[in-house]
Amino acid sequence: MRSFWRGLAALAVAGALVSGCSGAPGVSHSLTFDATSDKAIVILGTSVTQEQQEEIRAGRSFSTFWLEYDPATERLVPDGATFETSIVASAFTEEPAYVTPKVSVLEVDPGAYALIGAGFPHLMTTFVRSKEGQKDYRGRGQSWHFTVDPRIHIDPAAEVARGNYLFTVSPGEILYIGHFEFVKWGYIDSLRGINYQQDASAARQALADYPGISGIMKTFDPARPPQSVSR
Repeated sequence: MRSFWRGLAALAVAGALVSGCSGAPGVSHSLTFDATSDKAIVILGTSVTQEQQEEIRAGRSFSTFWLEYDPATERLVPDGATFETSIVASAFTEEPAYVTPKVSVLEVDPGAYALIGAGFPHLMTTFVRSKEGQKDYRGRGQSWHFTVDPRIHIDPAAEVARGNYLFTVSPGEILYIGHFEFVKWGYIDSLRGINYQQDASAARQALADYPGISGIMKTFDPARPPQSVSR
């Protein structure tokens, strides 16, 4: 019985972390957007691998966190523009929300962005240098944190690299940046890798639910710059 209540308390903590998650949710289905807008539309998919469905140990939600960077210096912009995706589900649902690929449609500030953090909100993995002197419980530089906002742990002007997944979006542009399939460790809700894929048809299908968004969707392909037109 005591172990039952400990487990219930852990679920309550995970739920509180999820409910406290802030950031840019998907845009309203009534949003009006076209090439004259001073904002941009970013579309991306997220999921975990199907074989890991039974390996989820705690919360059933998943997030990615993107931060503006300067392409000239290849460093993050302190206090720069951000956006995030949040796939949220109850810890008591039969299937995690992110096992089936989910497509997020977001309205963001134009600019250059880097993926700086991703994972389960209670155990987000960061992909840039930590603040100087920050250590984990083993005395090592931190790479994962109990937080939904990784900015409090990272060097605000850290260098970025291709592993951060970098892209640039312009005002009035609709950009699909790809599908990110996250691979977690077997015994802990922490990421060990990302499989990058593309599914432009799924992005177009998601975009069709937003009749007020008009314009050509482009697909970001790191292997074939410049960006290609998908519709």
